[in-house]
Amino acid sequence: MCAVEVEENTLWSNVTPATAGLAKLTGVHDAEIAIVGGGVAGISLAYHLTEAGEAPVVLEAATPGSDAAGKSAGIIVSLPVRHSPYQILEKYGDIKGRRLVNLVGESGKYVFSLVQKLDLDCAPQQTGFLAPARTPQEVERVEKTASEWRSFGYGIQTVDKDTIRRLTGLDAYQGALLDPAGGAINPLAFVRELARVAVGQGARIYINSTVVKIHKEGTGWCLESERFRVSAKKVVLCAGGGNRNLFSGLARTVLPFKVFQVATEPLDGEIREVILPENHAMTDVNPNIFSLRYDRDGRLITACPAFIFNNAGGRIIRYVEERLRYFSPLLDAARIRYLWQGTPWIGRSVLPRFVKLSDGLFAIQACNGRGLAANTILGREVAGFIKQGHTENLNLSVEKPDPVRYHGLMSYLPAILINSVRLRSRVMHKFTSHHRYT
Repeated sequence: MCAVEVEENTLWSNVTPATAGLAKLTGVHDAEIAIVGGGVAGISLAYHLTEAGEAPVVLEAATPGSDAAGKSAGIIVSLPVRHSPYQILEKYGDIKGRRLVNLVGESGKYVFSLVQKLDLDCAPQQTGFLAPARTPQEVERVEKTASEWRSFGYGIQTVDKDTIRRLTGLDAYQGALLDPAGGAINPLAFVRELARVAVGQGARIYINSTVVKIHKEGTGWCLESERFRVSAKKVVLCAGGGNRNLFSGLARTVLPFKVFQVATEPLDGEIREVILPENHAMTDVNPNIFSLRYDRDGRLITACPAFIFNNAGGRIIRYVEERLRYFSPLLDAARIRYLWQGTPWIGRSVLPRFVKLSDGLFAIQACNGRGLAANTILGREVAGFIKQGHTENLNLSVEKPDPVRYHGLMSYLPAILINSVRLRSRVMHKFTSHHRYT
């Protein structure tokens, strides 16, 4: 299947211009607000602060969007399929829960509205997001979830077996949830374009500027490395999994979930007329997730959760090729060109969180594998909190760190769960007549 040389780097880094005019930070500086991390959360926060008249300093260890955002598939989905709004209310209470429901429910739509408002060149495709279900149990779950989100005013739909087959070109599914507000973007371009706008409005974004140490300094905070020292009245940690290295209270609050992404050469039009003919983005709800989307040039992008052992590139490519053939013989013609690995960080609630660590020190924790939409809208809400000093009229609650019990052991849990599903499916296929869901 693979007839071209595979590049072990991201598709996005090959098709996205660099952000011009950004430099390393050196020397001693003062700031009202400092942001650590130039991913979606940090750049969105910086942009929204400039909208409120602030001039934040952003300290990014590499370049904007180069870590989790730029290593994702770029799928925009707001609704957590595994959480209904009533489950959120049950967990967080009516007032706090409704705020979180509104925040999550609006997030996908908000990304595309921001792209349109600022004319961001990031290949936006608001063509809808599908969450297909393979089993009757999964169908029942997505139908229940969709019904409950509709009761809160969101236009979530469900589709039957014939419709999902037409919309995906795949026979494996029995039904699906459809979020018309979802879709896909070039995630690296989105962050870099938003950074460009933020800088134009007064934000100071520094690249290759890794914060090594954070400590209290008077009524504010000091951020240091060997090359620079920044004193700030308020600091927001937006470094994703890197937050845990910057503040001890966050060290055991997230778990790694390693995922490989691959992108093919552009597919022939005849294949695209069958596979995702209306250009939806999709991620199914099976534990061993299968996702598909096209980029602007017709490349197919799909994900492969990492194995517990032996994640060599050749093994990942062979596995992805096997999966593509299983879901559709047409995809045997796909030629894999790009392979890269990303690491979403999963919290206990699998929902976005804004955490207060100390007076003037905060953190955004919102990846959970759906971070593009959640982190973008959290940037807006956190900017409002910093400017106003309270959460009234905001879809935001300030929380405490939520450590994972038995964190050392639990760090292996996401990979163990995924790979146990793979093993069970293969065994069932070998000894029974059940389908093997690779």
